[in-house]
Amino acid sequence: MSNPARVALLVRPGENPQPFIDAIKHGEGEAVVLGESDSFPCDIGGLLVAGEGAYEASESIPTALAQAIEGSFPVLGIGWGMHALNIALGGQPPIKVEGHGHPDEDLTKHPLFMAPGGKVGYTIAGSGWVTVPSAHTHGLLPAQVADGLLSSVYAEDQVVEAIEMPGREWLIGVQWPAHLHERTPKGFDSLLLALVERSEQ
Repeated sequence: MSNPARVALLVRPGENPQPFIDAIKHGEGEAVVLGESDSFPCDIGGLLVAGEGAYEASESIPTALAQAIEGSFPVLGIGWGMHALNIALGGQPPIKVEGHGHPDEDLTKHPLFMAPGGKVGYTIAGSGWVTVPSAHTHGLLPAQVADGLLSSVYAEDQVVEAIEMPGREWLIGVQWPAHLHERTPKGFDSLLLALVERSEQ
């Protein structure tokens, strides 16, 4: 039996990494937790960057995230990680939004439109309207998204719920709590499975 793929994990400072470690394990991978200033390990094949809070404009781009992007490694950003990925590629910080829940409260649910033809829709094998859990106070509008990134999933109020890099690179960020795979619709855990699969050396 082969060893599981090792996936680097960057979590928002101050947050518990265990839910994201468990998410990588659900994807049949092994998490290697990194600090904000740690370099991207040479023996790791991909990166999950994640957090439930909002990315602050004063925060620095984590070293390993910048290196993973430069090295064309697969990257999945969740929540805070989606914002960090957007900033690292030249986008703007998230803004305060209403009606999308709060990390300290029970998850709310709201409908999203998943555009056909994108990597997110292809990975999940879906498109059109779908209802997902939500728990965030800040988000991206199209004006905040970095040039060169595709906004492939939207909420009804035009808040961007997923960004991705067109072309061959597998760089995806999602706003919903994708690590809570038991709370997301069927097939949505394919994002975790795909990250681990692409992280195999």
